[in-house]
Amino acid sequence: MDKILRRVRMAERQVVRRNKRNQVQRNGQEKADRMKELSFGGKQATHERRAAVAARREDMELGPLAPDRTFSHPDKFGTFWGAISGERALLRQKATLAVKQARSAWAGGPLYLCLAVGDRVVVTEGAYKGHIAPIETLTKENMTVTLAGNVGLINTQLPSFVVEPGQPTVNQLREAIPISAVRLVHPLQDPATGAIRDVIIRELKPVAIRHDRQSRKFFFSRIVPGLNVRIPWPKVPAAVRQDFPVDTLRIDVEERTFIPTLLRPPMPESVLDELRNRYSKFRTRHTEEYVAKIAAQEAEKKLRRKGARAEEMLLPVQEYNRKMREIRRQRGQPVLSEEMLAKIGEVIAKNKQSRSSLAPSSASDDVSEVQKAVEQLSLGSEPASTSNDEQPKA
Repeated sequence: MDKILRRVRMAERQVVRRNKRNQVQRNGQEKADRMKELSFGGKQATHERRAAVAARREDMELGPLAPDRTFSHPDKFGTFWGAISGERALLRQKATLAVKQARSAWAGGPLYLCLAVGDRVVVTEGAYKGHIAPIETLTKENMTVTLAGNVGLINTQLPSFVVEPGQPTVNQLREAIPISAVRLVHPLQDPATGAIRDVIIRELKPVAIRHDRQSRKFFFSRIVPGLNVRIPWPKVPAAVRQDFPVDTLRIDVEERTFIPTLLRPPMPESVLDELRNRYSKFRTRHTEEYVAKIAAQEAEKKLRRKGARAEEMLLPVQEYNRKMREIRRQRGQPVLSEEMLAKIGEVIAKNKQSRSSLAPSSASDDVSEVQKAVEQLSLGSEPASTSNDEQPKA
């Protein structure tokens, strides 16, 4: 069983190393693609800026004779005059964590973003600088917003596979504005005059963060750090859900149709084999029969390594000694009677009398004499045997 567990751990480590290696490759590929997109967008923006500067100089010099650039031909990037690509307008490039933090630094950071759909914001950068509009959509993946109304409309070049013959190739879209390019606008009371007017809030901070373990969501409030004024969240209208005949009723969803019991398994074993591959190398839970089979195989291998087959080949004397030990083990401990105790005493006295002339006796000698006497009485006329399986030496 230890071999199986080692194999499982080795397979898990291999998967971890492989996933780590693949993740490094994916990160490198994503970084290369991101840098390629940024480089292409930068080149396109530089080209458009230079073209705009050249067109402005040409318009100033030619005056009424300046060409109509609305019907000009597309440039080397495939866009017409006054239009940009959809990738640049929507900022579809995947933003890194550093970019997210930089864009949302004033609004509490990417984790506790203190902006929501419905907030009124003012644009601080770009062509719509100074315009105020509510937030229509908020994308946390790239930390961008789109504004409602006419704020943020921009001409974009449609792809060639979308444009049909006779239709314009330029369309207006709502550009994705980074959160760093907007600031919150909220009415506050002027402490000097007491009048309520719109104020541009340049920094927000999350407070009173509370995590809900059941829904796995977190709730917090937002304040202005310098004033300690709590800014309320915009009111979100309740979603109206319409029921259709194919929808499942709530009473049917909450009805308990399965009650587990201890008398039978919750599902057939064949279903378990479908959900969890029984032959998977990552499996750690096995049946008792399989564990017993593996244990028997390991025990057999261990016996083979120790030479158990050779140990079973014994000499005749060793077999006889094992047989006699088994007989004595089955006979059990002898029960001493009065006659046997008297006989033991006679043997001990005889042995002491024969040794008294040679050396003084000790307590250990007395115990050994008693054991000898008991063995002689229990064996009777049986010959003495060796105490181990080895052949007695000559």
